[in-house]
Amino acid sequence: MKSKKKSILKRLLPYGGKKSVLLYIAMIMSAVSGIMVLMPMIFIHRIVKNLILNEIVDSAYVRENSIYAATFAGLGLFIYIIGLILSHVFAFEVEDNIIKTSVKKLINKPLGYFDNKESGKIRNIIVSGASETHSFLAHQLPDMAMTIISPIVLLVFFFIFNWKLGLASMVPMIIGMILMSAMMTPEAGKMKDEYYAELSELSSQTVEYVRGIPVVKTFAQSVESFDKLYSLIIKIKDDVLKLTMSYMNKMSWFETVSTSTAFFLVPVALLLIKFNGNLSNVVANSVIYFLIGPTFAVFIMRTATITQFSYFAELSLNKIENILDSDDFIYGDKTSSDVGIEFKNVSFSYGGENVLDNISFKVNKGERVALVGMSGSGKTTVARLAARFYDIKSGVIFIGGINIKDFEKDALMKKIAFVFQNSKLFKMSLRDNLLIGKPDATDEEIDSALINSGCKEIIKGLENGLDTVYGTRGTYFSGGETQRLSIARAFLKNADIIILDEATAFADPENEHIIQESFKKLSKNKTTLMIAHKLSTVIDADRILVMEKGKIVEEGKHSDLIAINGYYKKLWDEYQKSVNWKIGG
Repeated sequence: MKSKKKSILKRLLPYGGKKSVLLYIAMIMSAVSGIMVLMPMIFIHRIVKNLILNEIVDSAYVRENSIYAATFAGLGLFIYIIGLILSHVFAFEVEDNIIKTSVKKLINKPLGYFDNKESGKIRNIIVSGASETHSFLAHQLPDMAMTIISPIVLLVFFFIFNWKLGLASMVPMIIGMILMSAMMTPEAGKMKDEYYAELSELSSQTVEYVRGIPVVKTFAQSVESFDKLYSLIIKIKDDVLKLTMSYMNKMSWFETVSTSTAFFLVPVALLLIKFNGNLSNVVANSVIYFLIGPTFAVFIMRTATITQFSYFAELSLNKIENILDSDDFIYGDKTSSDVGIEFKNVSFSYGGENVLDNISFKVNKGERVALVGMSGSGKTTVARLAARFYDIKSGVIFIGGINIKDFEKDALMKKIAFVFQNSKLFKMSLRDNLLIGKPDATDEEIDSALINSGCKEIIKGLENGLDTVYGTRGTYFSGGETQRLSIARAFLKNADIIILDEATAFADPENEHIIQESFKKLSKNKTTLMIAHKLSTVIDADRILVMEKGKIVEEGKHSDLIAINGYYKKLWDEYQKSVNWKIGG
């Protein structure tokens, strides 16, 4: 049986920390404010009675009650503003802590967690979701305290002036509450859930469409060519219309009835005048009920608004928790070992069929081993498992004879340098980008890394050198240049194990040559595991592991594999054809 989730408030309060007390103070102040702003009704009632019942108006009495009414109203507004300030401080604290906590959780996620998740989507869910809780905490919760206490005060007012007129004034309020409840059906709730889910899907589909606009324009297509997006837009339109129409009659009646105090009040007032004969007193009391009667509709609508914002906040928090819902790795206490990688009877899947099927191999200390094979053969998966992006389902991976799961997280990360196929530079100075590899690196070490990676000429061409901020004033680099800078980071890290994942995939011939030379320097005396589609880059490898459908089918040096005329020879021949291919004419 599924455990019932805590209320949204109980889930958000821990993020407030010590400042959670501010919310309670704000709610109390809001409740007090709700009482204060209604108190002028008593003094207005006194003024009205004095004007209607007395032949001679007591100016001093009217002035005194006017001052009281203005004082209570002003004081109530002041208390409400102070309460809002406190609730905003609390709401900002919660928003800030949701983001900080989420980022901390992200940092502790295994690297494989980010493979199938868009960074923009993660950022949007966390940042926008945290922001969505702000209005609920800063405005709606304090208002909820006022919404609870104010109707109670109004009910007291209904009976202290004239209980018969009060009962008549309550009729539209009761009908309004029934109509509002009738609109909050499970079916309407389901339709609302579907609508917001579709809006979220529309957002991602629209982003995909915008990114694909160059293709759409090139082939002279329109939005209809994005059938998924177009169909979703039409479906949302139909669903919104259906949801709106389901509210139409009930909402119309609510708007009509909630403001119709006079319709119920006047007949009762006339009956009271007929049977009691006290015209002035009934009129004086009726005036105050004309004022406070419709006020209930405001609180009913406010309740609906609070419920809606509560729903938004809960929906946002659910999305944040769902996107962060994955098992964190358990690390051991090992901090050092000999160098070398060994896969022993390793099988792995991403949830379906095995991507790796019972493979075993070893990369000895100082050895340079290459993985080759067709796309989908499992090469990249091997590289990611060697860096513990994921945990395997069966078998064991050893680093220097120690199970990879037994290492401390930081110790494992320090031991391995990973050069990705698509390297990233952050929007900060190039110096800071390089220092990610080694935060305490000296200028001499940075300079050496730049020389070894072939980046010196890149830096020389920049006006501000290493202090140039990447991504500003048009400062961007080609794929090959970015890769060279990421290799400089790897030189600074100086890890024992180097994993190269198709690192020349996006490089032009000139950059590829420089990158290959830097790889030779980077992998010197290091345990190196490299993946390549360009077979020319692995000719000098100490060993080549040939993969097909998750298995190692051949192993040896380039010349030996060519000689046996097997699967590798077939791959080599196909590669040679692609290299020498030219347009016929």
